[in-house]
Amino acid sequence: MAEELQNYRDTRQEFFANISHELRTPITYLEGYSKVIKDRLYSTEEERDQYLDVLHQEAKRLQHLVDDLFELSKMEEGKVSLSLEWIDLAEVIDNAVQKVQLKASDKGLILRASLNRSTAWVHGDGLRMEQVILNLLENSVRYTEQGEISITLGQTESYVFVAVKDTGIGISEDELPYVFERFYRVEKSRSRQHGGTGLGLSIAKKLIELQGGEIFVSSKLGEGTTFEIRFKLEEQGGSI
Repeated sequence: MAEELQNYRDTRQEFFANISHELRTPITYLEGYSKVIKDRLYSTEEERDQYLDVLHQEAKRLQHLVDDLFELSKMEEGKVSLSLEWIDLAEVIDNAVQKVQLKASDKGLILRASLNRSTAWVHGDGLRMEQVILNLLENSVRYTEQGEISITLGQTESYVFVAVKDTGIGISEDELPYVFERFYRVEKSRSRQHGGTGLGLSIAKKLIELQGGEIFVSSKLGEGTTFEIRFKLEEQGGSI
């Protein structure tokens, strides 16, 4: 009991330390650049607009972090309500791909979708499922500088799967066990450039598990990463 209590305290302390660290950077930027503009410490209107753009981006980053923290907190307290129904994963993926296509094109990346549209449906929450797939696709775009991103929908004898594969920076073998941990970032030196909060994969994993699925990751440093979601095949009232 004492050991469990100590572990809880250590985990909570680490969590709050991480939150403090993540909040400090955007707040510092907001304070610094707003002072520059308030005191008119800029030479041209163009320079002022650049500072305003930084303020806007940091405010968005702060809002994203707060939203993710709130989402994670609700899930860990079991307060997330899911609208479970039989959903067509192909349709969910089509919507997500359409939303990410522009970001991929802007980086010169090829985005491919290979969908088995006759595959079994899954019992889940369509909006939450799209949220997870969007997160995986956006991560792939964020950490891929050239090549392609592919998303595959298919099934085996025992499960339906969605696989998102990229030709990005990859993840080293020793870091793979930690990618779903809160605030863990693989490439810490570029995390601000890429704009992630370090919570997206934690949220994705919890959302998939709440819908009865599993999520896996495999990767090779410098070659790319694959995330795979699996749902056991279930009988649907009027099975497909």
